[in-house]
Amino acid sequence: MLLKSNDVSIIVEYIKSLQPTDHEVVMLLLADEGMPDVPSLIQLLNDQNIHFFGGVFPGLIYGNKQYQTGCIIRKFKQLSPPFCVSGIGSTQLSGMPEAIVPVPIEKGTAIVLLDGLSPNISRFLEKLNNLLVAQCNFIGGGAGYSSFTQHPCVFCSQGFEEDAAVVCIIDQETRLGVRHGWEQLSEPLLATEIEVNTINQLNWKPAIEVYNTIVEKDCGIALNPENFATIAQGYPFGVFREKEDDIVRHPLSIGHNGSIVCIGDVPPNTVLHILKGSRETLLKATRKAMQDCGAQPGAPIQAKGAFVVDCITRAIVLEAEFSDELNIIREGLDIQHEEQEPFGVLSLGEISSYGDGLLELFNKTVVIGTFH
Repeated sequence: MLLKSNDVSIIVEYIKSLQPTDHEVVMLLLADEGMPDVPSLIQLLNDQNIHFFGGVFPGLIYGNKQYQTGCIIRKFKQLSPPFCVSGIGSTQLSGMPEAIVPVPIEKGTAIVLLDGLSPNISRFLEKLNNLLVAQCNFIGGGAGYSSFTQHPCVFCSQGFEEDAAVVCIIDQETRLGVRHGWEQLSEPLLATEIEVNTINQLNWKPAIEVYNTIVEKDCGIALNPENFATIAQGYPFGVFREKEDDIVRHPLSIGHNGSIVCIGDVPPNTVLHILKGSRETLLKATRKAMQDCGAQPGAPIQAKGAFVVDCITRAIVLEAEFSDELNIIREGLDIQHEEQEPFGVLSLGEISSYGDGLLELFNKTVVIGTFH
């Protein structure tokens, strides 16, 4: 359900009308523009003894439209209550359980919402994957703000936090589609000096020097700190994966001494490509993601619903044609009632099971999870 009001009392009254039981959980996805008073919302929901979790995002998706205000509310049966892990960007994680309540979760889905601007996200996801030992599928995304500045952005009964993650395992099977449509522009580049999510050197040279040479040759514009964010939207990095598509990393800004800061960790000594995409390749990837979920031309999926995590930068790059991406998703679903409408977020990083089932962080990617 898309609720266009940001009034805390209206949100709480709507959630109460859903009559959630002790075995159910409510997910709240909030748009950052005109967002409600989240601490007050948390207090009121705690007063009602309602299980809940959620995050703040640059935008929301409902049906075939995007929204910059309002909230999406969805009730699920839970297999394990939500838990919050603080300090995901540090070496010490606080709140990570040693084990999950011993219930069968093979037919469940772990929803993961986390601060998309935290470093060391891959380290947290690795620990989460080890905790659940790939028993279920994962889907989720990086919460945050359209300003790309770090503030509290995820919440559950424990509070409203930054540099944190919330995880909830719901009693829902999913089929996943994970695609991006970005293609290799450059020859392979070796990341010879990395600090978590900052690329200091490529091929033993300052990263911005190598990156600028390739990008300027393609677009005809020399990069500088003022235009970097705009131009880099169209030229992400790809982390090479054997027999899989490159995993995309979004270049966020120019750092110290010619480094490039990315959203998401970059493994040291890894092979990178500079990528480029077009409207056609990005939308083709969306169709493939729906096909991965089971859709075929003229044969839409009969799913209970669809959770869509779509990178905010895809919306920026596609501009008015982003509606085409959302139409592709909705047209791939056989929708008979409102519960089956696709819903989701514009994210700062996308999370899903990938390849051999391991948990992975993506950028500039569309992740679709259909419920069955």
